Amino acid sequence: MITQTLFGTMPNGQDVTQYTLTNTKGVSIDILTLGGVIRRWLIPTSKDATTDIVLGYDTLEDYVNDDSSFGALVGRYANRIAKGKFTLEGVDYQTDINLGDHCLHGGSQGFSKKVWSSSVLSNSENPSIILELNSEDGDQGFPGDIYVKVIYTLTEQNRLKIEYFANASQSTVFNPTNHSYFNLNGHNSGPVDQHKVQILASQYTPIDNEGVPTGEIAAVDNTPFDLRPLTSINQPLSAQNEQIQFGNGLDHNLCLDYYSSESKVATYAAQAQTEDGCVTLKVYTNMPGIQIFTANHLSNKKGKESTRYQARHGVCFETQFFADSPNKPDFPSTTLKVGEEFYSITEYEVLF
Repeated sequence: MITQTLFGTMPNGQDVTQYTLTNTKGVSIDILTLGGVIRRWLIPTSKDATTDIVLGYDTLEDYVNDDSSFGALVGRYANRIAKGKFTLEGVDYQTDINLGDHCLHGGSQGFSKKVWSSSVLSNSENPSIILELNSEDGDQGFPGDIYVKVIYTLTEQNRLKIEYFANASQSTVFNPTNHSYFNLNGHNSGPVDQHKVQILASQYTPIDNEGVPTGEIAAVDNTPFDLRPLTSINQPLSAQNEQIQFGNGLDHNLCLDYYSSESKVATYAAQAQTEDGCVTLKVYTNMPGIQIFTANHLSNKKGKESTRYQARHGVCFETQFFADSPNKPDFPSTTLKVGEEFYSITEYEVLF
């Protein structure tokens, strides 16, 4: 089932719609046409109660002013591009700088700040909506017109399936992801440091002290980034490790073991679960990396229901290409050429 409500009106007069997708198992997800934001994700925790497992805001104004990408669809390029610069097919490009000296998540007016056109694809057993956006040549400094569509489907297996499609008028770089902050005990329940996580990755990309990958692809063995066994988040966070210091916690890309550049199928890659194991989130994707981020920057930020979010109050599993790939030739390519059709898929499954 899908319901639609007016969430608010942008300063330029554009209406922002909230779609609520609900399945027969009692799972309900709110999605905004502003930035494709996953605003609320309710799971039933008893006969008469639900828990909201993502961080977010109550008002449109808060999302307009948001600098944390709560729940957002980010792009054109998720994560960092060093100095906002890259060279593609012999042409140098300068993108918007919005994090120190670097471009983060596509710039200050990237996909998360756009109102997407929308429609309902299916209002039956597996409710589904489509969001569409045309980003013009030069938007945030990126080359080429690019047409993007994203399909959200809530299945009867309690999976939110997110599919990304794109094509461009000239060669460009493209790396979209969803930036939901999960707290499986509830968005207002405090830190997630006792959550347990698993990521099936034997390698990771070390960063410098500004969070930009060095270009190395390193083994996770004997590092805080060996999350192949189910591991309490507190374990890497408390490690005396330079990489943890550089990220002020976990803010690192792990290179997924089962990635295949030809795959169009979402493969199991990661999970998180509450300390008591009562709620589990599983992540499936065909992307090469997952950026695990423990909300290290949050400090008394007012969220939903007047909750004050602090550092470590959520954990992100951003399925994506690696940060700064346009400047790192050994990383999987993010180039989208004319005539190519981009496709990626990520599924988030909640067990309770």
